[in-house]
Amino acid sequence: MRFEAYETSAGQVPYTVWFDGLDGSLRRAVRRRLRAIEDDDHFGTRKNLRNGLHELKFRQVNRIYFAEIDGQVVLLMGGKRNQDREIMKARARLKDFEQRNK
Repeated sequence: MRFEAYETSAGQVPYTVWFDGLDGSLRRAVRRRLRAIEDDDHFGTRKNLRNGLHELKFRQVNRIYFAEIDGQVVLLMGGKRNQDREIMKARARLKDFEQRNK
């Protein structure tokens, strides 16, 4: 499985901004999980948020929002605060990604 991080039209990468702000142990946990997905297509527990959007959860409050598109995992963003607001942002980013990559 291949990964791609969503990039805004302004060139920002929300997933990278989130990842860079994590503490070392959580960063290692995220890397291990992504490696398992990349190597074995093993997502572990994930939640389907409908319409192509999915969520991976770490330490009960940290999440990665992603989509599977054409054999790759598109990392839309990470978050930990207001889940409803983050899901709305992730949906908008997924829509933007799909429109710009037709």
